Amino acid sequence: MIRFLDVRYFSLPFSLRIAIALVSVLAIGFLAYWKRQLSLSGVIAAVVMGSVSVLAGGFTSLSLYLFFLISAAVIGRLSKRIRGLDRIHKKGGRRDAVQVCANGGAALAAIVIYAFSPSPVYLAVFAACLGEACSDTWASEIGVLSKKDPVSILTFTKVPKGLSGGVSVLGTCSAMLSSVLYGIFAASCYEGIHISLVMVVIFSSFAGVMADSLLGATLQAHFYDEKEDLLTEHSRDKEGNALKLVRGIRFMDNDIVNLTSNVITFILAVSLAAIVA
Repeated sequence: MIRFLDVRYFSLPFSLRIAIALVSVLAIGFLAYWKRQLSLSGVIAAVVMGSVSVLAGGFTSLSLYLFFLISAAVIGRLSKRIRGLDRIHKKGGRRDAVQVCANGGAALAAIVIYAFSPSPVYLAVFAACLGEACSDTWASEIGVLSKKDPVSILTFTKVPKGLSGGVSVLGTCSAMLSSVLYGIFAASCYEGIHISLVMVVIFSSFAGVMADSLLGATLQAHFYDEKEDLLTEHSRDKEGNALKLVRGIRFMDNDIVNLTSNVITFILAVSLAAIVA
């Protein structure tokens, strides 16, 4: 059905395609704002990125974004019952423009490249980058529901729930499931995605999530709040006082970690897809 829609869409005049893309993505963006999934800046970034993606890859590409957005909204409601995570996490539930770009920028680059150089390789890279962002969200949001405390990906010692660099069996399995689903989804959406490229999508997506956890455990900035007696991503306490940096690089926040792991996924997917394509 979506393929048929794309055939009709790309047969339309370019100006009409722009209008349709804008209206469609605006409707989705404001629905996400109403459901408190995106902030206003997040909506603006999503509309720009989504519209360009539709123009470059049609509504098939938009459907891969929607899988991420909808699944993140659903599982995000489950993790809201875990109290205290906001003391660790720097940002709230609504994704702003920086978060949208950090999670979708690499995928946007892939689909734009595909528009100028049509190859199933870049479709696989597009799916892998979105798969990594979605899988990381699944790992984070579902992982905190585990009855057992997560462990550091480096030392395997217990860490608080929600702390970057922590992994759990439930979160890791969730990430793998999301990566597999993106591989299957890509194959069902794009005719040029054969089994080897499906494996590239799955492997690259999951590897990107592991890279995200490694970066979170090593380079991501964490500060110590003496009053709360915990490690946090916040650089200042509730009174606005600067907190002591105890781990990582000061400017390396979660957004930069997400962007970096997404770029790693892009490079890995391009490299592997070029070999098997």
